[in-house]
Amino acid sequence: MTSIAFLKHSTDCPWCGEQSIAPERSQYVGAEEVHHSWCCWDCGYEFETLDRLLVEGNPPSELIRKQLPSLLVA
Repeated sequence: MTSIAFLKHSTDCPWCGEQSIAPERSQYVGAEEVHHSWCCWDCGYEFETLDRLLVEGNPPSELIRKQLPSLLVA
């Protein structure tokens, strides 16, 4: 059985420390990486993060290709 877990669901602004719950934009880069672009609602600071997906087992490439991009906001 294959399962995919995300490392983070929110992040703190590196400038002011305010917690952000959703990135402005996310880009699926590969089977195990997602780049996020953030803009702090409190101070306006813009920054980027990289999340690595934890994949257990051998994920079917068709599942990744079809499902993961549709889960990300562009």
